[in-house]
Amino acid sequence: MEGFINAIKDILGAPEFIINSCTFLPEFIRHAAIDCVKFIPWLYFLYLAIELLERFILKRIHIFIKLVQNFRALFGVAVSVIPECGYQVIASTFYTREMISKGTLLAFLIMGSDEAIPLLFMNLEKINIILPLLAIKAVVAIIAAIVVDVADFLIHIGNKKVEIQNSINDDINVPGCCHHMMMTIEYPAFWYWHPFTHMINILVFSFITLCFIYGIIGNYGSSEAVAQMLLIDNPIQVVALALFGLMSNCAMSVVIALAYVNGIISFPALVAGLVSVTGLGLATLSKQNTRKKNDVSTITLLLFVFAVATGLFVFYYMK
Repeated sequence: MEGFINAIKDILGAPEFIINSCTFLPEFIRHAAIDCVKFIPWLYFLYLAIELLERFILKRIHIFIKLVQNFRALFGVAVSVIPECGYQVIASTFYTREMISKGTLLAFLIMGSDEAIPLLFMNLEKINIILPLLAIKAVVAIIAAIVVDVADFLIHIGNKKVEIQNSINDDINVPGCCHHMMMTIEYPAFWYWHPFTHMINILVFSFITLCFIYGIIGNYGSSEAVAQMLLIDNPIQVVALALFGLMSNCAMSVVIALAYVNGIISFPALVAGLVSVTGLGLATLSKQNTRKKNDVSTITLLLFVFAVATGLFVFYYMK
């Protein structure tokens, strides 16, 4: 049995041994490659589970619609825990078709963390912050939804809104991550292939980000030196991360998570960045919301305000 266990360890350690043997590569590149290779099994099975869950949910899209319309922000918070930008994309589409309120959309966008949550597991010493992080985001998402919907009601009191009930049947097949369509019922039969391509995309983003981070750390001597350079003990970093998270791209959450894992941004800055990050949600909203052009700017501003307020609250009262 001991020989079998040692053989397994040798097999699992082979990629690290091979990468470290490539001495012609700079150390920071080897370090980044090893971190990414070790993470492959975890990421693949995570995205495989998400794929199967999405197929189950989105093949029953009308149940999804009833849940989101009946439970609003609560359902948005619950489903957006899943580390995938797809639900922010769907929520943005629902909003442009007047099927959900602005507050419910904000709940989806604020609660979603895109790819950040899985990547926080790269540093097992910091995974204890995941539940507090999700709890903070959930509370902020629900508060934001209530405040915005009440304000919206008071501003538009007397104006009756008409939901486009049948629009969901026309085209909900909007693009999500990896350029796939969100209606997984139309996917090819290869249910195992999309998790693989998703994993590769995230690993490429992660590898590039880690190379950059490790290169900077190597240049400055330590992560602490880089953290001080990036004003880790200053509320300016919180504001900067809230602004950075607004860039509508799946890579933003990767950069934010890996920066925190490597100790160069603070927990309040992580919170601010992950409150404002929306994956492809804002991009979808901007593309589809042709009838209310001011809405995109308003929702972006609201995200930024809630992100900064939450980050600063954590910085001053929960750090």
